[in-house]
Amino acid sequence: MNRFTKIASASLFAALSAAGYSHAATPRTVDEALRSTANPAFNVVELSSLGHRSPILAEYNDVSPASMSARGLHAAIESNRGLHRQLTAENVEIGNIVGAERAADGSFVFYLR
Repeated sequence: MNRFTKIASASLFAALSAAGYSHAATPRTVDEALRSTANPAFNVVELSSLGHRSPILAEYNDVSPASMSARGLHAAIESNRGLHRQLTAENVEIGNIVGAERAADGSFVFYLR
């Protein structure tokens, strides 16, 4: 029994530490992917179009376009000329982007204020 408990505890701690690390690295990973992905597919979502119970709205509602995280996204987008051109062609104001996520299919989702 003691051996089983040790193995179970070690597995639990390993899983929790890996989950914490991947969550903490997410914004940086998105910035890096935005810089390096040529002509990526994307969707644009305006926060005002989300329901008031949306977890996405809760996450990005208080983020200012002038915040450090948003400015990092803006810089990543501006460094990727193809993406910047695509967003501009869709009449997206880069300065209004407050968040971005990578979808399961590899595309990006941009959240605008």
